[in-house]
Amino acid sequence: MTILTTSTGLERALIMQNARVFKKRYSLLILLAVIAFGVYRVLFTSPLEQALIKKVRVNKLANLYITQASAGATTGFSYRFYLYDASKDDKAFMTSLNDDNQPFMITTDKDALKKVSNEVIFLSVKGTVYAFHSPAFYRAGEAIYSVPIYLTSSPF
Repeated sequence: MTILTTSTGLERALIMQNARVFKKRYSLLILLAVIAFGVYRVLFTSPLEQALIKKVRVNKLANLYITQASAGATTGFSYRFYLYDASKDDKAFMTSLNDDNQPFMITTDKDALKKVSNEVIFLSVKGTVYAFHSPAFYRAGEAIYSVPIYLTSSPF
């Protein structure tokens, strides 16, 4: 004697509730991948955008570059002053910003440059100076050189 049983829709629903769609280890791998991608974006994507606004020849080996930097819509502009090898072009300078090229001054005053005379840079800042290093160093070829800088500053 054979008894045939059929499952009803309710019984099938109860059986499916206990079935896992994803295993826990796959969920953990997906979570770790999302976290790793987030860390990569934070560490290797800079929100700072820079645009070249001025280039001045300091001597036969160096040019002074001034960039306007913005970190987004909610921040004000800052102006960054760099020395860079005169034998290279503007495109090489802009590429160097992603490397280790650091500004010798960061300020809120876009008109801080007064003049370059006798291989000396004269600056006058009306506003905030966030960073300043003097003398300013730059690399030309394999050698490192410096340029003297004279700075006057006032808050207004």
